[in-house]
Amino acid sequence: MAIHGLYLWIFVQHAPIFLGSDAGGMIVTGMNNSVPWGLYIAFFIFWVGVAAAAIMFGLAGYVFHHKGFREIAVIAEVQAIAAILIAMMLLFVDVGRPIRTLILMPQLPNFPQSILDWDFIVLSTYLILNILAYIYVLKKMLAGQEPSIKFEHAFMVIAAPFAIGIHTVTAFISQALVARPYWHSPLLAPRYVATAFASGPALLLLILLIAESRMGLKVDFDVYRKTVYVIVGSLVIGLYFTLSEVQEIFWYTTEPLKRAQASVLFFGKHIWWLGFLGWLWVILGVAAVLLSFIPSIRNTRKGIAILSTIVIVAVICEKTLTIVVPAFTPDSLGQVVGYVPTPIEVAITVGVHAIGFIVYAILARAALKLLIQRQSVGHT
Repeated sequence: MAIHGLYLWIFVQHAPIFLGSDAGGMIVTGMNNSVPWGLYIAFFIFWVGVAAAAIMFGLAGYVFHHKGFREIAVIAEVQAIAAILIAMMLLFVDVGRPIRTLILMPQLPNFPQSILDWDFIVLSTYLILNILAYIYVLKKMLAGQEPSIKFEHAFMVIAAPFAIGIHTVTAFISQALVARPYWHSPLLAPRYVATAFASGPALLLLILLIAESRMGLKVDFDVYRKTVYVIVGSLVIGLYFTLSEVQEIFWYTTEPLKRAQASVLFFGKHIWWLGFLGWLWVILGVAAVLLSFIPSIRNTRKGIAILSTIVIVAVICEKTLTIVVPAFTPDSLGQVVGYVPTPIEVAITVGVHAIGFIVYAILARAALKLLIQRQSVGHT
């Protein structure tokens, strides 16, 4: 009965993908000539950050030999795989037709000048690296052996630059667009990476907490404690970068279009809900930082779950539509065209996420079962 329920859930979640965009094309979305990027690219940026941050657990476990982090590093690899799959599927949906996915692949004469080609290279390479690492670790766990230290070090040396690179190159795509002055900031890429190291670990902590309560996984509380330090530190850096950009835009900039685009975000001009999301990021980010100073929050699993949820919502507000839409409103001709995601656009986005979550659940379940089995017989 459970398997039939799973099939039904998969159909309900994925039906909009196959029945909606295919029937009407991109016209069924809220995007237009003035605002060509919308919900798909917005969440693409978010999930690239989630994938990039997964490397933190590998660094702590494989390089610094922290026992607790080393145990759950394989779950971080699962998160990276699922996050990149979601991000790449959102790209495929955004281009409109399956044949257009060829545009994303490196090809002459665009390569190596095209930053989009480099983005595809780093994303696909990072995905392959994490798949190989996941398979290797699972094989070792099935054999009752420990992963090779040499393999772990080699994986980190190769994967770490790609982890930072996938989000940095994504930011470079935006910075390279001359007609979008809102993105012309040297802090864009560092802010992408900083907030990624808040949302990615926060999501993984929630997964670990669920696995502890539902499956009996044992996680060293020091993993939670130290990860919270990383989350809060990254959040502070992200908020500081936001403050710096606001100061530059409204105090020094001489570009009227850049200031007009920033007004859409910070004052909700023309698009009120965008201003709401922009300030919600700041409010929730500051709230999460302040809550982390309360011992009953940072030193309890329930408190960490609340803190992680706030951080994820805050970064979604910061790194989705609030990053994308203001750069297109007003456009380079000064025209103001609003953007609101259509129901079918939202449904397709949910369907893409459902595919990623299913991949996450299947891969994580296999790894967690082996990990719990090892813990039950006393192997670490």
